[in-house]
Amino acid sequence: MAAAKKGTSKKAHWKDGRPTDGKLPLYSPAIVCNGFVFVSGTGKIDGGTIQEQTKWVLDSIEANLKHAGSSMEKAVKCNVYLSDIANYGPMNEVFRGRFGENPPARTTVAVAAIPFGCLVEIEVMAEA
Repeated sequence: MAAAKKGTSKKAHWKDGRPTDGKLPLYSPAIVCNGFVFVSGTGKIDGGTIQEQTKWVLDSIEANLKHAGSSMEKAVKCNVYLSDIANYGPMNEVFRGRFGENPPARTTVAVAAIPFGCLVEIEVMAEA
């Protein structure tokens, strides 16, 4: 693993606390690095409609951003992954307005599958 360049910073944020089971986590929910917050792809694993899952995911992202010292309004880039492109419209109904007056740049794609049967997974990059 390469060492970070001198002058860079990287800090993991765990709004619910870092896992204490002794295993090295597979990923961090949010990383703050050099003035930006990177929120990992977030999905709701216990079912619900596309609207319910999208709301839960966006609420979770918002909580992670706040914990890391940022906000939805500071988001600059968002990637949305859908398990079915037919969910594009219903997802947008919930998504619209969640990032304020100037939403982030966004890419939305339908993928073959999302882990745990999620209908939507969203990742966000924001100013810290």
